[in-house]
Parts: sequence; C-alpha cells; structure tokens
Amino acid sequence: MHTILPQFEPLMEATTKDEVMLHVSQAIKFLEFERFLFAVVPKPKTEDPGLFLHSTYPEEWRNYYDRHSLSSNDPTVAHCFKAMSPFIWQPESFQTIEQKNLYEEASSFGLRTGVTLPIHGISGEVGMLTCVRDEIPGKKFQQDFKHNLSSLTLLRDIICDAMNAYITVEDTLETGPQLTIRELDCLRWIALGKTTWEISRILNISEAGVNFHISNLRNKFGVNRRNDVVIKAIKLGIITLP
Repeated sequence: MHTILPQFEPLMEATTKDEVMLHVSQAIKFLEFERFLFAVVPKPKTEDPGLFLHSTYPEEWRNYYDRHSLSSNDPTVAHCFKAMSPFIWQPESFQTIEQKNLYEEASSFGLRTGVTLPIHGISGEVGMLTCVRDEIPGKKFQQDFKHNLSSLTLLRDIICDAMNAYITVEDTLETGPQLTIRELDCLRWIALGKTTWEISRILNISEAGVNFHISNLRNKFGVNRRNDVVIKAIKLGIITLP
C-alpha cells in the first residue's frame, strides 16, 4: 500500500484555495489518475445553494457539459445527493440512453474511467471529488481502485477540511436551474426568435406541449416573460447567442 500521508502534508499546510487545488492535482497523479473535479454545493436546500467547482477536465468538455446542461442526466450528480459510497465509472453505471450518451461524449474528451466520491459536509454541504483517467475500464482499473480506495477517501476528507474556510456562498458560482432536454431545446429555439407554433413543428410536439415547457422554464428561472428566460439563461452561461 502507498505511504500516502507524506503526500498530503503540503495540502494540509496550504494557505490559499489555489494552493490547495495545486496539491490536490499532484496527489491524484500520485494515485495514478490524470484529472479531477472537486465540486461542493454549500447550501443545497436553500434558494441560493451556490456552487464551488474546480476542475482539471478539458475546458472544451466543461463548456460543452455546461452549455448542454448535462448535469440533469449525470448519474454521478444524482448519486452524490443520495449516497455515500463511491460511484465507479464504467459503461454499465450509465443506464439510460441520455446517460450512455453522456458517457460516450465524456470518453471522447479522455474521461473514460474513474471514481466519484460523494461529499456530505458537517454543515450540510453536498458535493463530489471525481478522479478520472483516459483508460478503457477493465481489470487493471479495478485493481488500482481497490488498492487506492482508502487513500482516495482520505484525500477527499482532507480536501474538505482544507477547503472549508474558502467555500462560502459568496465565493461560489451562480448556477442556473436544472433543465430537461426538452426544456433546453425549447429555450434554444426561443433564443433564436421562433414562435410557439414554429417550435412545435421543429420538435414535432403539440403547441400545448411547447407552452408547458415554456411555463416550466419561466417557473425555474423565476420570471414572467419568455424573453426574460432567454436573458437570464445567457447571463448564467446556459446558452449563447449565435
């Protein structure tokens, strides 16, 4: 087993959040992973839950993930809100069509296999530490995971302690509501100036169906007009104008 504690000492002695994340990056490479994502929602049960997120994933993937609101189909996100056990990245872990598509898309960016460790903080925080590498899932990863699981768990806990002083609602990113794929489709066509009738023809659904999704969008964004939905979605980076 790795003598890992000395590897954690610089992390525990870090004095800034950037320094913490630098040492995390070094620690996960010691544990044979290539990239990581650390995310925490400080107040998940409030109107302004906030989000602290640091990632060494490819920037193109993070932009794609956010632009398409893939968190709504991401099983790692759902898992972390209801479980403490690790979530291992492998094809069978992604069960629905949307989840399988997400896994294939992530794999194309070099995020092929890994593990997500849920975070449940002492003040009610919810989050995750995800460590990944560009490798087809197989026996080697399973062996490495079993070998390093205790060290990964300890690393997660030390990161949470080290970052506790820096994760406040004021320091977090403003995040938008979770949208379904159909709501996101409607949002994009609204942004392009399409009418309800036009959207219904494009998406092959009824006008009543389009109005239902638009009503949900207004409720989720807390606005009364469809144009305000678009404005707020652009400000939050959910969509961009062509």
